Amino acid sequence: MRMVVLVMMLLSASCPGRADESPGEAKNIYGVLMQGIQDGDVSVFQELGSEAFRKQMTPEFFQASQVKIGMRLREGYSSSYLGKISKNHQEIFLWKIITQKNQEQLLATLVLQDNKVEAFYFQ
Repeated sequence: MRMVVLVMMLLSASCPGRADESPGEAKNIYGVLMQGIQDGDVSVFQELGSEAFRKQMTPEFFQASQVKIGMRLREGYSSSYLGKISKNHQEIFLWKIITQKNQEQLLATLVLQDNKVEAFYFQ
């Protein structure tokens, strides 16, 4: 019985499409947004965002967010994909971020609808 459970666990761990695997497009968008925060480049948020998101992402709002998060990310961080939630035709992707300097833990949330960014924020 133990062998069957072990084999089932190993098989489920190697199957594609596991819940803990970061979907390709969301992972790519997340990477671009994270780099944009570090570089202070608001244009990536404008390019990848929905119309509503672009309206909210004013230069002032981006600057304030970039000051709070950007410096900590530039000092180094690791990122782990936590999973995806589907709600109201939106896909919500979650990543755990640990900053290198002081081991601060953050939760990054990326909300996509039709592969456009509806929201991207840290807690």
